[in-house]
Amino acid sequence: MATPPRRFREFVEFLTEFVSELNRQAKDENAAVLVEGKRDRDALVRLGYTGRVLTRVSLHSQRGFALGGIQRVVILTDLDQEGRRLAGRYAAMLAKRDVEVSLVERSRLLRASHGTFLHVENLSRFAPAVPEILNMTSSG
Repeated sequence: MATPPRRFREFVEFLTEFVSELNRQAKDENAAVLVEGKRDRDALVRLGYTGRVLTRVSLHSQRGFALGGIQRVVILTDLDQEGRRLAGRYAAMLAKRDVEVSLVERSRLLRASHGTFLHVENLSRFAPAVPEILNMTSSG
C-alpha cells in the first residue's frame, strides 16, 4: 500500500528536521550516531547527515572503545524487536564507559514513521525528496 502524499510529505519534513538536529548535535555536542550496519550508515548520509557514524562492526573493532573524544552517542538501531534489544545492550555498554547515550531520537523516529519503516536503511528512499523540502522551506 502506497504512502498517502500528505503523510509522505510530513514524514520527509520530519526527516529533514531530524537529520538537521542530528547534525547540530554532532557539531555542538561532539555526538556520533550508532547504527547497525553499512547500509544504515549510507542511508543517513544520503539524507544529509554529516557527523560521525559508528556501526556495530566499527564499534567492536575499536580496542577498548576508543571513541576518539565522542562524548555522546545517539543510538539509531532498527525499529524492530531485534533493534530494540541491540539498542538496550549498546546503551548499557556505552554507559559503563561514561559515554552519554540517547535513545530519544530512536523513539521519535519510531513515532514519526507510524511503524511503516522498521529498518533504518529503508529511510534512504526518502533522500530524493529531502532537497525539495529544504528548497520549499528556505524559499517560503
